[in-house]
Amino acid sequence: MTYDYIFEFLRKNLAGKKAVIGLSGGIDSSLVSAFLAKSIPVDDIIPVFMPERGTPERDYNDVRKLCEKFKLNLIQVNIEPVIENYMKILPDAPAGVRGNLKSRTRMTILYYYANLHGGLVVGTTNLTEYITGYYTKFGDGGCDLEPIINLTKTEVRTAAKAMGIPESIITKPPTAGLWEGQTDEAEMGLTYDDIDKSIDYFRSNGKFGNDDVSLKVRSMYERNAHKREMPLSPGEEKVR
Repeated sequence: MTYDYIFEFLRKNLAGKKAVIGLSGGIDSSLVSAFLAKSIPVDDIIPVFMPERGTPERDYNDVRKLCEKFKLNLIQVNIEPVIENYMKILPDAPAGVRGNLKSRTRMTILYYYANLHGGLVVGTTNLTEYITGYYTKFGDGGCDLEPIINLTKTEVRTAAKAMGIPESIITKPPTAGLWEGQTDEAEMGLTYDDIDKSIDYFRSNGKFGNDDVSLKVRSMYERNAHKREMPLSPGEEKVR
């Protein structure tokens, strides 16, 4: 599979601008970083790693390996003090709510650097996440460009191998890193392989299948439709 269309997309939309990207040590942000390094000068890439108290050491190591491989100048911003201060003025909440707060804090920091350098925030949401709504609205979903939004998680893995992403990043369990021990597949109750088979059917047929997995994926797709739409305004009949 060729990724020339992604390279051209990035070159065209980032011409003369800085590309700000949040690195997590995961496969999606790593692949987007590799695509950026192939498309624009590395000096125009601003990778920002934003760990907090629960960030595992392997993520620190994988981010370092990635940046060394693609000659990226990493910026590290620990968001733990920000989250701690938020929780001093906010009521306690379940892990998922606090996790969304972390994601939106990271988005704010990315836009700080984008504003500072006159750049654009480059997102890392893939097609599987987009279809299921498995991302935080105005968090990791807040960006200016989405270069891998047409690639399923399965296709992201294939691309990551082709682009030379370190094996430790490709093989580790996908996680949004929103709370300690969290993994994508455990939270969704489905494997990415099964979800992607359902999405492939959807892409080919314009509708979801009738098997149990497809019904669950369709439910997520419909439940999270608001994430893929502009905010409602007066006069619209749709009710959420």
